[in-house]
Amino acid sequence: MRIFITILFSLFLLKSQAQDKAKNMAEARAKMQALMSKMQQNPSKTEGKITYTVNGKTYSVTNGISTVIINGKIGDISDSAHTVSIGDGNVHAFKVGQSYDCKGLTVMVDGVQYARRSKDNIATITFYNGKSMKGSFSGTVYNEQSKKTLPVSGTFELSNITKI
Repeated sequence: MRIFITILFSLFLLKSQAQDKAKNMAEARAKMQALMSKMQQNPSKTEGKITYTVNGKTYSVTNGISTVIINGKIGDISDSAHTVSIGDGNVHAFKVGQSYDCKGLTVMVDGVQYARRSKDNIATITFYNGKSMKGSFSGTVYNEQSKKTLPVSGTFELSNITKI
């Protein structure tokens, strides 16, 4: 009888923990959806710039540059259309002055999108005061049609930072 009660109690605890995790995930999804909605509604209010160099040519994007900080970790830094993005869709721990593996980079080169996930793609936050951010990034990008891998390096600055 004692074993039966212990098993029932354990199952109850597991079910409760699973429900708590599901609730936390649902809350996080709702926050992310609200954030994305906010960014899409106000792209003209976002200030920032991503500048990058590929094959000796420099490109600059200023359309709605933004990021999100979730529990002290940084999400992707991207333009409002996500044609240029620094990050892999996950949040990463960061400290000012220290590089972190951003893993994913996406850029436009002469109207063609190049992207690549690699542990060698890195970003460094050089300035962050809670309201604005500056930094740099580097790595490689690839285009499936051209089969070309290109080195890329650049900088970013933004003041549209949403903290959750």
